[in-house]
Amino acid sequence: MINIFDQLDLRDLYYFQCIATLSHVGKAATQLHKTQPALTESVRRLERSLNTQLFIKNGRNIKLSPSGELLLLRSHKILNSANDIVKEIKEFDSNEHGQIRLGVVPTAAHHLILPITKILTKNFPDVQLKAVIGQTDVLYEQLEKREIDLVIGLNADLHDNFEWIPFYQDTMVVVANSSHKVFQEEVSLNKLSQHKWVLAPPSVMSRQWLDRAFELNGLPKPEVQIETNLLLMIPSVIMQTDLLSFISRRNLNFPEASGQFLKEVPIAELNMQRQYNVISRKDSYLSLPVKNLKNLLVEQGASIFESQGQPEALL
Repeated sequence: MINIFDQLDLRDLYYFQCIATLSHVGKAATQLHKTQPALTESVRRLERSLNTQLFIKNGRNIKLSPSGELLLLRSHKILNSANDIVKEIKEFDSNEHGQIRLGVVPTAAHHLILPITKILTKNFPDVQLKAVIGQTDVLYEQLEKREIDLVIGLNADLHDNFEWIPFYQDTMVVVANSSHKVFQEEVSLNKLSQHKWVLAPPSVMSRQWLDRAFELNGLPKPEVQIETNLLLMIPSVIMQTDLLSFISRRNLNFPEASGQFLKEVPIAELNMQRQYNVISRKDSYLSLPVKNLKNLLVEQGASIFESQGQPEALL
């Protein structure tokens, strides 16, 4: 019977992970503040325990052997689990303290950050909130690396290691200012393809969906005159130009002093349903404050969204 305690040392595994990531013992020694001989010996201990070669020379550097690649893959889960255990034990007697690391897509940030902050400061005054606002792909990467605890994100391709709970559904629509000439003509995809647009970058899910909708109908992608990730800028741009855009239907209650307002262009083919989810890692430790926030979003997230009658739910 193999005794795991005779096989792997977590410190050696951590050193191995650093060496493998940098592909260089010297660079790893500098980063870890260890000597090169100490790191070399830690690798040798692992190789003796596992009876395999973990690295292969690659010029002046080194690269992982097939066994090394497998160990690196598994080492992330092992070390992350160990860190979770330490974190859970430390927080066992201080459930009302700690930190919540929350990732939020820009779409949701305006509507949820302030209400969440008010709730936390009232009910959990000793809990620190670290909010990271970013696009979905960046937040998912941080969640996978355990740099954040929860993500408020949109429906998209999710990692197999994630679990998600939907809490709010929204609709994206084509909009223009109320005096736009598009409302004086018969609306069709072909007609809309002849106008210019202000849109989010191609990396944003709603932009990708819109581009595909035109392409699937044999039409060119929308001609983008202004591309921006500055969400608060878009309503004013639409209002003061003849550009079209693609934003949340909830944004339509945004009047200007001139009397103009944002108006939905009626074309059902370009109505995109999207879903907001609370996303976390499967089988991962969540502190009590993180669990409470997760439950709050699941139970009250929709009502919080609806109560925020502001125009910035855009991309």
